[in-house]
Amino acid sequence: MKVENVNSFVQGAQNTLQMFVGDAVKLGKVYLKNPPYVSKDIAVIVGIVGDLKGEAIYTMDENCGLYLASKIMMGFEVTGLDEMAISAVKEIGNMISGNAASALFKYGTTVDITPPTFCQGANSETFNFIKPDAKIICMPIYLEGERIFEVDLHLPS
Repeated sequence: MKVENVNSFVQGAQNTLQMFVGDAVKLGKVYLKNPPYVSKDIAVIVGIVGDLKGEAIYTMDENCGLYLASKIMMGFEVTGLDEMAISAVKEIGNMISGNAASALFKYGTTVDITPPTFCQGANSETFNFIKPDAKIICMPIYLEGERIFEVDLHLPS
């Protein structure tokens, strides 16, 4: 996988999260996840089509999801994953993917993204589109309060 592909998603995630949460966001050590793929409590899946094909999976525990939803909703305390909170978390995945697509275009790579899909309590059945030998690049991003937001990039082609 090309470095500019990974960097585009790292930059998209850092810029988007910084804009919404206002906290310092810090990239952790990027690594390959071993199969089978398992997400955290919450996953937002955005399909990638065009010159690159695959998925960006944004995954976090419920506490991080509620925190992000609260930040997006102008500080309104979100205590449960209702329809509005889910929409807010999906929008984060959508915005990160859109920013990454714009960054990729600067490298001459044209992609489009699909609408985000929200999953909670996902299991291996949810991610049956990921082959057992797939390489998933995990980019953990640390937010305030030891919250971890992961960008998992699956680009099999």
